[in-house]
Amino acid sequence: MGIDVEKKFANMENDSERKVARFLQKIGFTFVDSNSNFGESLNELLGEIDSLFTLDDYLFLIEVSDEKISNEKKFTFFTKWADPDILDVIKNKYELRPKKIIRMYFDLYTQTPTINKSPLLQILTKAGKLNIVVYSDNYDSLVNSVTTASEFLNRLDLLSYLKPEKTFKTILRRFFR
Repeated sequence: MGIDVEKKFANMENDSERKVARFLQKIGFTFVDSNSNFGESLNELLGEIDSLFTLDDYLFLIEVSDEKISNEKKFTFFTKWADPDILDVIKNKYELRPKKIIRMYFDLYTQTPTINKSPLLQILTKAGKLNIVVYSDNYDSLVNSVTTASEFLNRLDLLSYLKPEKTFKTILRRFFR
């Protein structure tokens, strides 16, 4: 018995989360779950992830925000979901064995900073960390490019960035610029 993706999308907490999830599905990502709480009970809650996707052998943890926020929320997302013990809880719950786990924070309120990017955020998102912030202008540009070409070509474009000899982080940075 499979997951009812449309029902899960309809039950997402806000339109921005739903919009990002539908977009990722459209370009070939495989939906795993949404609004997932992790922990043994509500008293021992580790946290909630807006949505989970896979693409080939990679697992994507997705957080979406459409409000003006400080970088603290990004820091918390990237550090909490980097802990190997917490990642094991996720992998075990969904019986996944990804090669890598990528954390993507969609900040749909903020434009890409041109100067004075937070030093801590720079450290957390540098190559090899597998943490990516997708700012609103990057997201809008990507959505616009997808809607102007066929889904097949966009899937090929995305896969062309997934060359094994390059780090996934560098590939996704180029894709979301």
